[in-house]
Amino acid sequence: MKFPQTPEEVENEILISSEKAKDSGDLRIRQLIKILLLVKDQEIIVEGVIRIFENTDNFLAQEFAGKVLEEINPQTHKDLKEVLTRTVKKWNVSVEQLPIWLQINYGLPEVQRVLEEPDTLKLDPNKIRTIRYWLNLR
Repeated sequence: MKFPQTPEEVENEILISSEKAKDSGDLRIRQLIKILLLVKDQEIIVEGVIRIFENTDNFLAQEFAGKVLEEINPQTHKDLKEVLTRTVKKWNVSVEQLPIWLQINYGLPEVQRVLEEPDTLKLDPNKIRTIRYWLNLR
């Protein structure tokens, strides 16, 4: 495993970890998380994780991406609406780490505000409801 220097490399390492999980369990993702803790530019981690939720509906890959969010809690200045638009379509609603990370990174009032915007409401309504559920927004 090499030290990821681009979002594509982060995405690739998460995908490889999920593919190898049959043989090694979560060992590889735990090793990757230790390496990612050394990455200075957290936007690389955030973008790599977003790409997982955006590009694959593979549950284990998303679960591992969620572990990265949970363990590292990378900070970002990306627009929340952009993040939601990119991730909601393929997001597996069982991966609760994504909405929880959104709350931690952006703050609950901002997440609630964006979830109520008309453009956001055009996204998958069931998934928007599930995000609200995970964050105890009624």
